[in-house]
Amino acid sequence: MPQVWIDIEDNDNCGYFPMQTFEARGEERVASSIVLASVTNVEGRCEVVGWSDEGQCDVRVIQVGDSGAGESILVYGDNHGIRLRPRDSTGEWMLDSPHEFGEPYMLLPTGTEVEFIGLRPN
Repeated sequence: MPQVWIDIEDNDNCGYFPMQTFEARGEERVASSIVLASVTNVEGRCEVVGWSDEGQCDVRVIQVGDSGAGESILVYGDNHGIRLRPRDSTGEWMLDSPHEFGEPYMLLPTGTEVEFIGLRPN
């Protein structure tokens, strides 16, 4: 089975997070950003991007095995995790924005609505 490795360096977006390994159970989809219908800490729809030492980058979504739920949707970015904000936010993504926050990655229930923006070919 293919695996997805997530290794988050110490950073200003989400801090250090130890390496995690997930069993891939689907095809990875890569986009410039995604929109999720429901995320903790955000009222309404939420936009998500990947984050790296260079700033904003592509975000990846893939179905993975999850010991607690059986299967989940993994949302992840680069070496500094992902960045989230309300969908109606405008302007550049910035670490000091009071409307944004960072996470190492997200595991979402299977069937979570994901809207891909700027979907990239695999």
